[in-house]
Amino acid sequence: MTALTKNEPQVRVSHDNMQAYLYLPDPVLETYEESDIREALQKSGVVHGIQEDKIPQIIERKMYNREVLIAQGDTPRDGVNGYYEYKFDVNFSKKPKVRPDGSVDYWSIKMVEIVTEGQEIAVYHKSIPGKDGMTVKGRPVLAKRGRDLVPLRGKGFERSEDGLSYVSQMDGKIEMNNERITILPVYEVSGDVDLSIGNIDFRGDVIIHGGICSGVSVKATGTITVDGVVEGAKIEAGKDIVLRSGVMGASRAVITTRGNISAKFFEYTRVHANGSIQADVFLNCQVSCGENIILDGKKASIVGGEVGAIQGIVVHTLGSDGEVRTQVRIGNDSSVRRRIGVLRNKIEVEKANLQKIEDGLKILKDLKNDPRRTDLLRVKIRDTALLAEDTAELEKLEDQLERAKGGSIRVNGHVYPGVRVEIDDLEVHVKEEQIRLEFIRQMDKIIMCSL
Repeated sequence: MTALTKNEPQVRVSHDNMQAYLYLPDPVLETYEESDIREALQKSGVVHGIQEDKIPQIIERKMYNREVLIAQGDTPRDGVNGYYEYKFDVNFSKKPKVRPDGSVDYWSIKMVEIVTEGQEIAVYHKSIPGKDGMTVKGRPVLAKRGRDLVPLRGKGFERSEDGLSYVSQMDGKIEMNNERITILPVYEVSGDVDLSIGNIDFRGDVIIHGGICSGVSVKATGTITVDGVVEGAKIEAGKDIVLRSGVMGASRAVITTRGNISAKFFEYTRVHANGSIQADVFLNCQVSCGENIILDGKKASIVGGEVGAIQGIVVHTLGSDGEVRTQVRIGNDSSVRRRIGVLRNKIEVEKANLQKIEDGLKILKDLKNDPRRTDLLRVKIRDTALLAEDTAELEKLEDQLERAKGGSIRVNGHVYPGVRVEIDDLEVHVKEEQIRLEFIRQMDKIIMCSL
């Protein structure tokens, strides 16, 4: 083409420089030549991704007065980060399921995940590297790089030579906290624990597929799970306790834990948990817990005994139509506040004494062999330990006092005469049968609110 003036090929590049479009106006003279198009591309800086096969087609088909894609850049392909595929249940619920009829399925509770020696517990999928792109103007477009993860940390497992597979080194319980996997031994009993087996004292978790007979003690630093009925036994756990078939305590069973307790029922049993307690029935039990007591299901009831929680109690039936003496309690009594006052005063005295000791040591700092300095150091060590102990107790009681605020006793069904309700230092006696109530504290009174 020889004398193009106004009707020259036009090239428009997209704002991200990833596409170039050719526009050919109707030619004034005969037609366009391929060199005209290439020259226009060159003037526009388009050097990459040119669709060469389109150039003669555009001219031959006279694709005038419209934009035609003539160059396409390479889109970057981001990399994929490496990830772990876990071969065990990482996030299982420790709460029982509620059946459609309102009853609670305590067999649905899963406390531990068990693995066997040689079992693959995790597979690592390596990162996939990304691929950089390029604009139609020949500028690179960087892709995100795929990042690899650090090897798994923990104990009780080994890593394959290629670093991709992780295998358990023992039979035991597997758990993951903060990306750290730990496999610990588990004491497992296939049947009942009776006097022929003897007491159990185990550092770890205990799983008993039968029951626990009277006169036996089971103690564990971890969780304790019992499938069968517990009789007049003693159970103590450092973590949670699950009693799928309940406890027939005969006034001899004692169940204590630093964690939570779940059980189908408790009869004539002494129970304590630092955490929460969930069950269907308490019958003539002595119960205390540091958080909440939840009795689920349509038949969930507290009959007889004394049941107390720091934060709150939820139950369906409270007491019985036989007017059995039943006491429920939430919050703290005056002894807790008195103890807090005593501790605060004691801590102030201890701090003052320690300051006097520090002043005395400064005076004697250059007399290293002076027996008075040795005595002061000995007293300082003793009083520092006492201060730490009292401070820890004070913090615990203050936390307990704070957690008790706003607590209530909620009854979703019947409340019978013979029930005594206590909130902190206040109490109220139920004189007549009532339905669906919530007991709360307002100022210096216990209020019964209808639900």
